[in-house]
This record gives sequence, structure tokens and C-alpha cells, in this order.
Amino acid sequence: MSTEPEKPKLPIWQLLFGIRRREGRYLKWKLTKWGMLLTAVMVMMIGMAGFAEYSMQPAFCESCHIMQPYYQAWHQSTHKNVACVECHFLPGVGNTLYGKFQASSQAVKYITNTYGSKPHAEIHDESCLRSGCHEKRLLEGKVNWTLQTERGGEVTIHFDHTPHLTLERRGMHLRCVSCHSQIVQGRHIVVTTDTCFLCHFKGLKHGRDDQTVGTCKGCHDPPSKPIRLVTGEFNHATYTNRGVKCENCHADSVRGDGSVPKQVCWNCHNQTAQIAKYSETHLLHDEHITNHKVECSGCHIQIQHYLLAGAEEKTPGGRFAVDAGTCGMCHEQLHNGPGEMFRGVGGRGVPDMPSPMARARVNCIACHQAKGTNEQAADVIGQTFVATQDRCDYCHGDKYKGTLDDWRKQLNLLTAKAEKSVIDAKALQSKAPSDTESALRVAQLLDDADYNIRYVKLAHGVHNPTYATALLNVALDRSTQAQKILTGKEVAQSP
Repeated sequence: MSTEPEKPKLPIWQLLFGIRRREGRYLKWKLTKWGMLLTAVMVMMIGMAGFAEYSMQPAFCESCHIMQPYYQAWHQSTHKNVACVECHFLPGVGNTLYGKFQASSQAVKYITNTYGSKPHAEIHDESCLRSGCHEKRLLEGKVNWTLQTERGGEVTIHFDHTPHLTLERRGMHLRCVSCHSQIVQGRHIVVTTDTCFLCHFKGLKHGRDDQTVGTCKGCHDPPSKPIRLVTGEFNHATYTNRGVKCENCHADSVRGDGSVPKQVCWNCHNQTAQIAKYSETHLLHDEHITNHKVECSGCHIQIQHYLLAGAEEKTPGGRFAVDAGTCGMCHEQLHNGPGEMFRGVGGRGVPDMPSPMARARVNCIACHQAKGTNEQAADVIGQTFVATQDRCDYCHGDKYKGTLDDWRKQLNLLTAKAEKSVIDAKALQSKAPSDTESALRVAQLLDDADYNIRYVKLAHGVHNPTYATALLNVALDRSTQAQKILTGKEVAQSP
């Protein structure tokens, strides 16, 4: 029989933790094989937990170079104190674990160099509206949003989140990120006004019969402070209180139609069956806007909205450019003369002299509202809108009562006087030698006079009476000067 003493049984707690006591040793405890295994597992778990926690920090996101633009945009935003996962992971432990799984797969792609150059992530409304962030109670009632204009001023936008998030808007169910978007190398989760313009302006008429979703005043008020113009201070309240519509002066504030060329679908989709659904607008908006986050600008051509957006859309080629479209092949520079007269350019012998209305950026349709052709004829030859006195009174009240007819009478009298002077000069010219230096000077003077008279008549000098009067006075002065040269009362001087 063995005489070796039987090893004492270890207490259950020592067996459980994998340790045993050593008598007479400096280190009283040592690990069993189970203890070593358990310790290794615990160290591994602590390391993984530490890495998991570190990977939840924004600094970890920056470790991938493709994420640096997004990190910089976040770091400069109002959300810079909110961890990325607070928004990109849905609330709840299960959603966090699922989010970590997706993030791990992205990390593997990055390590194996199989990632795309533009990472894609979606933020759901539940993340924005979670407790401690933007709870639904914060979405009750209107808010005011102030932003900078293109001219360095400020405009306050009146906005109500509730109808935009709870009701269908133009056939779409919007999400928070439908308006608050991520712009690469830009600001993080800010309102992209291009998206607002697409909803409020796309598919609607602009100009004379301007249409907008919510109307101008539904989004923002007219400036409360006087606007300093070269013609003096302009106070919007004087006109808006009288009921003058915004588009009466600002009909050129929208540019672009927001259309979606079919070829842009091929940028993301490569199957004919998918492209065939191009015309199913409701389905496309459900998939791209409601169910997934696709930037509106990824499909739609941009719509711009600011004070002079439409006015800056010039036809290439300058004054003698052909207007776009089939009509432009025959009808060139439509209404170019009246436009130049309004802006105070195009004449001879007079410096540029824009009319006060042009300086105040009043649009043509502010005056041209009355239909010049009856409806039956308009169906065949089209409609022309003419200016009438009541349009002056619409904006200015009785301040310029009867002025339109007075301008026309004065210009007609001055035009007749200048024309008679030119006719008299040409009668003398026909009897004078044509091969002298004086004859050349006379021809130049009469050419300028003829041009100014013709320009005022064809461009309708009433668009800018002050400029038209100055041009006719130049015509009268030069025809009189030509007469003096022809009668020997003045010696011709070289131009």
C-alpha cells in the first residue's frame, strides 16, 4: 500500500477561480492549469472590451484616411460633443451590437484594401429623436433659423418640423436627414438649402405667375430694415403693407428646374429593370428618401434661390446672341432694346444711366401685367403683356398719378423735334459737297442723331424717361451742330 499522504481537496472557490495555496513559499498562491486558461480568457476579454470601447470613440473613426473629411466636418459642427455612434447606431443594446458588427466588416474591408472611396452610412430618425437629444417635444411649434445671404446680409427662415416629419410632403415622407445632410469636406448634419428649394420650387411656375410651396412670406419675412440703394433708402413695408406681391420685383430669384436626367440613374444602378422604373416617381422617392438616405442633389439638377439668381442666367454670346429654342433660330435678341433702355445703356453720347426702377431691381412684370391681346387672338399669335398706369398706382399709390401718359407725351414731342432737326440737316447735306472733311463730320453727327432717335423709339423710351430724354437731346444737339457746319456758322472739328 502507498504511504504517500493524500492531497487535500481544494475548496470549491479555489477550484472555480483556478488557484491553490502553497505552504512555506513566498508567493502563497499559484494558478492551476484551469486558472491559467481562465486568466488568459479574462485578459483577452478585457482587451477586446477595451478595444470595443476605443472603437466607439470618434478618434478611432479618424484612423481610416477615407473618414478624415467626415471627422473634420463633425469636429467643426454643433455635434462635436456627441460620439459618432450616438447617431449612427440605433438606440438599444441589440442595435449597438449590430452596428458594431457592421463597423467590424468595414474595418476588415479597410485592412484588406477592398473598401470603397466613399463610405456610406445612414442615420435614422430614432437616433435623432432619442431621449436626451432631439425628443419629439422639441419638434412642436415653429422655430426661427437665421442664415447668411449671398450679399452678406441675414434672412430669418420660419420653419416647423412637425408637418415636415409627420405629414406627407409633395408625395414623400421625409426624414431628419432629408434636410440635414452630410456634405463631404463641408459642415456636418446641417440643413442644405438646395433640398429646401427642390421641394418649394420644383415643377412650379416662376416669374409673372409665380408659384411656391408655402409662399414667400410662409418661409421668411421681407427685410425689416431700410435697404440702402443708389436711389435712396427703400423700405419694403411701404409696399408689402399695401399688398404688393414679392414677385412683383423679385421674379428673378429662382434659377433651375430641378429635373432628373435619366442618365444619372446609371451612376448607381446597372440593371435595365431598375432603370425602367425611372417614371415611377412615388416608388423612387420611397426607396431613396424614406427607406434610404440618398442626397437629393445626387439625382436632381440644382435649383438656386437668391435675389438675382434668375437675372444672372445670361444667354452666351452677348448682345447679339440667339435665344435658345426653335424660335430663336429666326427671332434674335428679343426685347433686348427695351431691356437696355431700362438699364440705361446702348445709346450714344450719354453715359450709362439706369432707371431708378432698374437700380431698385424691379422686374419687367412689375409693370407689364395687362393683357394686350384678347384671348381668342392670343391662342394663335400669343400674348403680350403691356404696362398701364394702374401698375404704377399699385406700388406707389397716387404719388405718380398720370405720370405714364405725361412721359409718353413729353418723349413724343421731343422725338418729333429731334426728327425735324435731322430732316432739316439732311436737306442741307444733300446740297453740300460730299468729299470734304466737313462732310465726314456732318455724316458722323447725323448718324449718331439718327441712331439715338431710332433707339429711343424702338426701345420705348418710357422704360427710362430720363435716359431717353438725354439721348434725344444729344440727337437734337448733333443735328443742330451739323446744320451749323453746313451753313458755315461753325467750323467742323475732327472727332
